Amino acid sequence: MRISRLFYLIIILFCCASINVFSQQNDHIFPPADAAKSFINYDGQGFIINGKKTYLVSAGVEYARIPHQLWYDRLLRLKRAGFNCIEMYTFWDFHEPHEGQFDFAGDHDLDAFLKLIKKLDMYAIVRVGPYYCAEWSFGGYPIWLHFKNNMVVREPNAEFEKYADRFFDKLIPIVSNNQINHGGSVVMVQLENEHSAGWGTLEPNEYFTHLRKKALSLGLQVPYFFSGLHHGADPAGNGTHAFDNSNRPNPWFTTEFWTVWYNFYGSSQKDADQFGRRTWKIIEHGGGGYNYYMAHGGTNFGYSNNDEDAASYDYGAAVGQTGDLRPIYYQFKANALFARSFESILSNAVDATANYKNILADTGVRVYARHSENGDIAFLDNPNKNEATVQVNISDHQLPEVGIKLAAEEIMPVIKGFKLTPQITIDYAITRVLGLSKQGNTYTLVAYGPTGSNAEIKLSANAPFQTKLDKPSAVSAKIVMLKPEFTDKAPTVYNFKSGATTVRIIAMSTELANRTWFPEVGGKQYVITGPEYLGDISIKNNQLQLSTEYFWVQDKQYPVWVFSEGSTKTINVKSTPVKHTEEIALSNWQTKDASATNADYDDSKWLKSNIAEQMGADGDLSSYAWYRTNISVANAGSYILKVKNGGDRASIYIDGKHVVTAKVPGNITLPDLKQGRHTLAIFTAHDGRNKLYDYYGAVQYKDAKGLSGEILLQKDKNATLTDWKMLDAADKDAVKNGVPAFENAVSYKLGDDAFDKKRGYKWFQTIITAENGNVPRSLYLRGIPAGSVVFVNDKKFEKPEDGAPGFSIPLNGVFNPSNKNTLTIFVENTRGGRKGGLNAAPEVVVEHKDDIALNNWRMKGGPGDDQSLAGWSVLQSNANYDRPQFYKTSFVIPPMSTNIHAMWRVTFEGLGHGSIWVNGHNLGRYPEKIPVKSLYIPEVWLNKGSNSLVVYDEDGNKPDKIKIIAEKAASRDAEIVKL
Repeated sequence: MRISRLFYLIIILFCCASINVFSQQNDHIFPPADAAKSFINYDGQGFIINGKKTYLVSAGVEYARIPHQLWYDRLLRLKRAGFNCIEMYTFWDFHEPHEGQFDFAGDHDLDAFLKLIKKLDMYAIVRVGPYYCAEWSFGGYPIWLHFKNNMVVREPNAEFEKYADRFFDKLIPIVSNNQINHGGSVVMVQLENEHSAGWGTLEPNEYFTHLRKKALSLGLQVPYFFSGLHHGADPAGNGTHAFDNSNRPNPWFTTEFWTVWYNFYGSSQKDADQFGRRTWKIIEHGGGGYNYYMAHGGTNFGYSNNDEDAASYDYGAAVGQTGDLRPIYYQFKANALFARSFESILSNAVDATANYKNILADTGVRVYARHSENGDIAFLDNPNKNEATVQVNISDHQLPEVGIKLAAEEIMPVIKGFKLTPQITIDYAITRVLGLSKQGNTYTLVAYGPTGSNAEIKLSANAPFQTKLDKPSAVSAKIVMLKPEFTDKAPTVYNFKSGATTVRIIAMSTELANRTWFPEVGGKQYVITGPEYLGDISIKNNQLQLSTEYFWVQDKQYPVWVFSEGSTKTINVKSTPVKHTEEIALSNWQTKDASATNADYDDSKWLKSNIAEQMGADGDLSSYAWYRTNISVANAGSYILKVKNGGDRASIYIDGKHVVTAKVPGNITLPDLKQGRHTLAIFTAHDGRNKLYDYYGAVQYKDAKGLSGEILLQKDKNATLTDWKMLDAADKDAVKNGVPAFENAVSYKLGDDAFDKKRGYKWFQTIITAENGNVPRSLYLRGIPAGSVVFVNDKKFEKPEDGAPGFSIPLNGVFNPSNKNTLTIFVENTRGGRKGGLNAAPEVVVEHKDDIALNNWRMKGGPGDDQSLAGWSVLQSNANYDRPQFYKTSFVIPPMSTNIHAMWRVTFEGLGHGSIWVNGHNLGRYPEKIPVKSLYIPEVWLNKGSNSLVVYDEDGNKPDKIKIIAEKAASRDAEIVKL
């Protein structure tokens, strides 16, 4: 079921509230070094690249989420949509998964990715971390950082900086060597990411200073900034002010303009309209550019997902996970092509809204305007939920005569006084303009609108116009008054020649505008209309060749119109109807046990430890780990397995028999445990590590997975403390005076916000009792904020700053069985805007003669060898499993024409939790957490003949219902058009 729009809105509002507070503090950019200034620079209005004012239209793309064989395809799709820049993260763990072992080859080849961007004549913004967020596992930190003592992240800390420096020593030279002043694509760099303390040029502490100096020492010369600039789902907001002013040192820019959201798959026309409007708002208010996050989301292959998503990171993006194009793609193309076509205005403009306050009679439609020496743009902004018909006042004439209709919430730019050449001016263009192309001595302007809609364009020139129009609206010697006609049957072409220059105006329907492209090849510009997508374009043997695509679900195929300098050609494309295969048959399934539960299982080569080590301690990077030990039970009965730290799921096996599956950490009941010696095997799994957004501090125990620390086998349940009182504290020094009297305290419920999201200090207190004569041995506290101070009676304890979710307090010699014993906790809420208090119930561990501290653990991470040929047997129809299981089958891609590109997906209906491999490539985790019930199989990972499919299901669920199906909305047929 698709996640509700209300829920989505709540997420967006929450994120906007939590991020924009920081992002508005400082949105400045550090200037380039002198060596780079002639290549990349800026002023208050816009960016200057290679000496030319340039409007940056950037697309967020993560190379880590795309097989490198598909990089070119995805980047070209974005280039065709008018993007001139690619923004990316450089995830630390993606390049240094194991300590000291760096990977910059294949899918990890950042240098190749940056050079490919350059080859496509695009720019790059590189966000180098060392923290990333991005819904990526552990925020991009390598797992091995967990196991470093005193590892405090995102704060001044020599230990963390040492390892970050070593990574930067490998990473930054790659980025530096690809800077634009070295012939590369990189025009800006971001250090850190979404850090609450430092955005833009704000450098609040030595940690930021260290990052800056380190990057500069490694050759960073292009402009750079900290954390980000203007993040949000609607970065322009609802204000009416211009972004520019005389004091701005750099243009307004947003590095994360969130499009749709990461819990969506696909997007609709409604999304296109909404985010198209939000883009126009950036342009109309004077933004110097923008970066969509994400323009293409991709896939979390392997175990790279965080705990909020699984395999798909589709994001509802313009270019989908499989490379398909959504309605939002064509809208973003319209925004981008316009902004870049008129960057000579937009990147040099000042606010001119006051000059256009009387341009409309309809005051229900707003007007914002930009002015430069090259011309003006007035934006007709209909903020209403209803369509509006407007006329533009030009020299006391209301144009068009019958008005032009603006859709609900539509923003339409109107060009005014634009100098096309020194001799020719677009006096006004009251129409939707897709783009402008200079084709030698021909300037081609593409105007569009709904079929039959109205528009008006006026041109003037120093020399008389020559035209062959059959029915021009008005043509005098040096003036053209044109009322273009919009139809969905074919573009309407108007040619006006003045001197040696031709102005060609192509009018077409919105549908045809969506299918219009502005490619370049051989140093020549083309305008091409008709294909649903235009890929590569080349010239071979003096013949133009176009690679076009048509999606399986399309309902109309147009001819191809090619507009070049002084030439228009039409090719009727008559594709033969093709019967598409939509499902692939699977061979018979095989299976093998993937568990380690039996008493005689050989775990001698596993990691050995006295207490349980958290998942990843053995260097494994997967989401799985097995733990084994032996226990001796003196008295039969029901026991509690107490796991204090770790996460997330644990399946318990006693002597090879499955007992229970439960969440960890926590108390797990083991019923009917018999007297004697037993083998205990525990399988642990998780669905992604937390991305650590807005977390600063120790990571040794932060979001630990598997089992961690001391584990007890207890005969009786622990006592849970629930009767809490709360008392205000004046300040931080209140704790120095010891525990106060609680006569005026009020009742407090665990988990409630005690601070009303404000900074402050509180005391919390409850009573510890000796139940049934058992004297408490220790107190385990979970959900106590870092820095809290704890008192048991008058004995003071402080929570260690190690990132662990809980800590133990020994009560021997502190607890008095004959008196009232109090537990008091002093808590500081360090940051406004956040809830504060006690999040979990502390537990009292009582002494009992049958309590067992479990030790001598063996641990091994990973699912096992999914590609091993040994141990497989035919899957029986009546088989049932209660433990992790491998399943294997094969399939053959049916013979198809090379121009058919089916996007195959494997379903996971009937399965529990796990991973799927195709030909040895891990497609990622299932089940998905978004409305898609299958995993994408990148076409470059498929063989023409036989292909292998391996499933690892943690729960042992059988693969009876798995299918390989084509995603029809994303599958497409290619067509080579020659002329």
